[in-house]
Amino acid sequence: MRKMLFIVLLVVLTAASSAQSTPKVTLSANRVPTPGYLTVQGSRFTPKRNISSHLCAPSGKEYPVLPLLTDERGAFTHEIETLVLTIGVHELWVVDDTSKVASNRVRFEVYSDTATMN
Repeated sequence: MRKMLFIVLLVVLTAASSAQSTPKVTLSANRVPTPGYLTVQGSRFTPKRNISSHLCAPSGKEYPVLPLLTDERGAFTHEIETLVLTIGVHELWVVDDTSKVASNRVRFEVYSDTATMN
């Protein structure tokens, strides 16, 4: 019985540790007009190392990979200008170049803000 309890506890602790160390990205908004700006924040990456930001257009085609550098805490902040993006839903994720672990995938919609065009 104790051996089984130890194994279960070990599995739970391993899963919790892995979940805490998985890179994570968040967005300042899920929907953003063009022209406009979207802030991407990331955490749990390898500190002071290169990361690769991936962005897919609504068509499914991937934009060129954007290399970034994390700070001493393994975090980063990046701003995206929506004027250069197509209208529709985009998908973004970031890969830690050191550990080769990918973050969660997030989606955001770029829409035409015709009110600011007049």
